Amino acid sequence: MSTPRVRQKRRPKPPACDICKARRVLCHPQPDGKPCPRCVEKGNICTTTPVIRGRPRKNVESAAPETPTSLAQEFAISQQLVQNASASSSMILLSPQLHEDIPDCPDLTPELVDHFFECFAQMPPVTNPLIVATSIRTAIREISFRLSLLPPQSRVLALCIIAFSSLVSFHEVVLGPGPLPDSVADPLFFNSGSGTTLRSCGARRAPVCRALHAAALKAAWEAGVMLQVTTENAASCYMLEMLEQSNFSGLSRPWASAYLSHVRALAPIWRASTTTSTPLDRTHWAGFLMAEALMSTRSRKPVLITHEDQLLLCGPEPVSPEEFLASLEAEASSNKPNAELVFQAMKPYLFYIVRLARQLWATIAGDHLPPGPPSESATLQFLSSLSIIHTILSHLLTRADAVLAALAATTSPSDAITPLVIDNSASDASIVRGCAYGIITGFAGLALPLYRELQQRVGVDSGDRNDLAAYARNERMRLLVAQAHRLAGLGVCELARAIRYLEAVHFIPVQRRTLCNYAGFALDEAEAAAVVEPECVRDIKTISDQLQISGYSQDLFSDPETASLVERLDRYLEAVNAPPVNVQFGPDDLGPVGALDPDTSRMLEDLLLPFDQASATWMDPLSTEVLGR
Repeated sequence: MSTPRVRQKRRPKPPACDICKARRVLCHPQPDGKPCPRCVEKGNICTTTPVIRGRPRKNVESAAPETPTSLAQEFAISQQLVQNASASSSMILLSPQLHEDIPDCPDLTPELVDHFFECFAQMPPVTNPLIVATSIRTAIREISFRLSLLPPQSRVLALCIIAFSSLVSFHEVVLGPGPLPDSVADPLFFNSGSGTTLRSCGARRAPVCRALHAAALKAAWEAGVMLQVTTENAASCYMLEMLEQSNFSGLSRPWASAYLSHVRALAPIWRASTTTSTPLDRTHWAGFLMAEALMSTRSRKPVLITHEDQLLLCGPEPVSPEEFLASLEAEASSNKPNAELVFQAMKPYLFYIVRLARQLWATIAGDHLPPGPPSESATLQFLSSLSIIHTILSHLLTRADAVLAALAATTSPSDAITPLVIDNSASDASIVRGCAYGIITGFAGLALPLYRELQQRVGVDSGDRNDLAAYARNERMRLLVAQAHRLAGLGVCELARAIRYLEAVHFIPVQRRTLCNYAGFALDEAEAAAVVEPECVRDIKTISDQLQISGYSQDLFSDPETASLVERLDRYLEAVNAPPVNVQFGPDDLGPVGALDPDTSRMLEDLLLPFDQASATWMDPLSTEVLGR
């Protein structure tokens, strides 16, 4: 008699992952939370969302109420989910063969990674509150600069920093054969090197910079830094935006949008946190928000910074510019240099610049506005506000100059290039110079875009003289354009002054477009002028020199417009600085002796004899004829 077969209970199959479920394909879940083979093959992040099955429980009202979670607890839970999702894709991001398919990408050895991070320490983004909060520099130093040991999101940020640092690197792997500086602060190379040598560095480094940028983009896309809200991902989006701006590529700014979106989500958590390590340095945030707003203005794009963003990151709104200017004028009677006054004025001044950049797009330059001349009242209001900003700038720079003069009297001068890095270890002189540079950058970043926009919208036609109303309106707009032209001219002078404050403009590669715009404007004005002004030539020379230094970071001749501008600058400065030509005629200029016939020679002697006698009489101090007179 056969025993009945006992039917064993089948073990339930694990649920399919989210991606396979969305694509309606067969999934093969792996134990211990490992990614499924299909996600590994496609390079996707394998996550599984549990589905609650069965009937809902009765007496829901009698169930115990859930304990409300705080904002910080919700963020901690979301961070844990992000880490779990990132861990499932770690085998993809940590693969040493990540960049084999990218041409010209160097092997990122620990020695080379260490070099890149040393270069990054000399660049302004190192003080971004997001970069400081991630402690990426400390983390990579603890693992001896081995990228494969970093967590996925930290590794993406490290790759972004490496790609950005390649713009100023002096390593032979980046620059290849040719002259190399000893450091990023080599005065002999940067101050004494020719423009051709500096420009060759930008051309030599271009392939490696593009390869590292592509590697950072690939890693960021695979890690999903746009979608997962973390401080490291926000910092990665910020660095990728800096890289995009340095290359002038793209019509939109997706990385800037993601960066600010992450910051908006994280800022309330920073404010609710009781720890001191939150990235909520309000003055630094004011500076980086101004830089972001000026990037949009320079690219003629909508300003992504809202008024609420400024209040969230920079604190309460300051007093009006008129009240702020009145307070500066009231304190101008004090002759004692005080660096603290310059520091305290930075946050409200930067706040005003961001607000004006937003106003410029909303009322004058925006694509949403109808074509043709903008509103007279809006233009007049903006010109008035920008004039007040320039007056505030003059007061602050006067104080900065007094502070620098007092500090120079007590410290020994240094010939080294001063990096534009303002942190806790910087000296008072470096901080004051950085503040002065930022103050001027804010004004210059608005003056020329305003003039170009008005010049384009108003045009050259004065309208029909028979239509008196239209003619009067056009004439009023011409006066406003002339006022904007004057402010743009002041922007040239102030930008050259800012460059003289700091000699390290090539540490800010994204400023190349500003240099090109102002160099072109100044050159057009100088070539159209009837008289060559020495101050104008000096300012053009200063801006041209800094444009040459930016050639150390970027290939200037890869852009035909920039290449043409550099050649124009070289020709103009060469013509202006050329010594005057003194034409002197000697005996040989009249031809060989005996070339003239005797009659012609005798006639010339008769003609020149009175002039010779008069000359001898005038030059002889003992001549009786002269003394008699």
